Amino acid sequence: MKKLRKIILLLFIFGITMTLASTAIFVFMNSAPMSDRSAQTTEFMVQQGSTVRMNAAELKRSGLIRNTDFFVALSYLFKKQKLLTGNYTIEKTNTNLEILDKLSSGSVITVWVTIPEGFNLFSIAPRLEQEGICEKERFLYYAFDQDFLESLGINAPSAEGYLFPDTYSFAPGSDPRDVIKHLHNRMILELESLDYEKKMLPSFNLNKLLFLSSIIEAEAQIKSEQRRISSVFHNRIKRNMRFDSDPTVRYAVKKFSGRIRYRDLESPSPYNTYRRTGFPPGPIASPGRGALYAALNPEDSDYLYFVARNDGSHYFSKTLSQHNRAVEYYQKNMSNGFIDDQL
Repeated sequence: MKKLRKIILLLFIFGITMTLASTAIFVFMNSAPMSDRSAQTTEFMVQQGSTVRMNAAELKRSGLIRNTDFFVALSYLFKKQKLLTGNYTIEKTNTNLEILDKLSSGSVITVWVTIPEGFNLFSIAPRLEQEGICEKERFLYYAFDQDFLESLGINAPSAEGYLFPDTYSFAPGSDPRDVIKHLHNRMILELESLDYEKKMLPSFNLNKLLFLSSIIEAEAQIKSEQRRISSVFHNRIKRNMRFDSDPTVRYAVKKFSGRIRYRDLESPSPYNTYRRTGFPPGPIASPGRGALYAALNPEDSDYLYFVARNDGSHYFSKTLSQHNRAVEYYQKNMSNGFIDDQL
């Protein structure tokens, strides 16, 4: 009996010893390999499509974990096998479990980027690349990819005009498709808040509404003129007149700065509204909420023309002869007796 008790006691002590040893091994393997316990940090990127093992190997190479297999085993043990794409801040004292929690939680580093009202795709793309959010060329590729656009419900040649201008937070190295989808969803939310389906003309569709909003955005440097400029284009639409809008020529020839030349006005592009009657294939820029509202709620007027006063404002005319005199006065510096009765 004494011998049996001794055997049981030895087995109990052995079990405790093995448990303590196993615990010690776990604590050691789970701990950060850095001897420096100061709160130093480093950035770690989980690439799109990468596996837990691939990331574990990179963590090991970066000196952030001790053993690749141990990290992979933890991911299975705690059911955290899905690591979310993005850039993360990792403290060099983080344990394997703490790192695993971060990479599976999606608490990525983000940067803020502002897309101004009136920006087009060719302006948005370099802005996103400059902030490290996504590559310019990949953004433009998907912004014109018909299969991707169709998946978003965009029935247009590109995502132009379908992305809402605002300030956003994105993770560096984001998938450009996610960026486009997010900006497009915001545009739909803004339109729905304006009750656009009930307010737009029966002959309109979303593409036409966004085009009209985009040229209002481009033409109206002074926001208070947006509804009046909208009335001009609505009146021209009713009379089957061309839009005759300079910003559409800029978009047609991809000249987004500098003076428009006479040869630019002759561009055969379907976006050139000086040569073509009716709506172009799609919008020319990203309209803000004010331009969207103006397109849906034009001022009640008989104006058919407007000309820049060269101070950001415009003079509006009801007849071509009145408009021509205003053009001579403001754009050609002719003393023709013109009196601006709208100042």
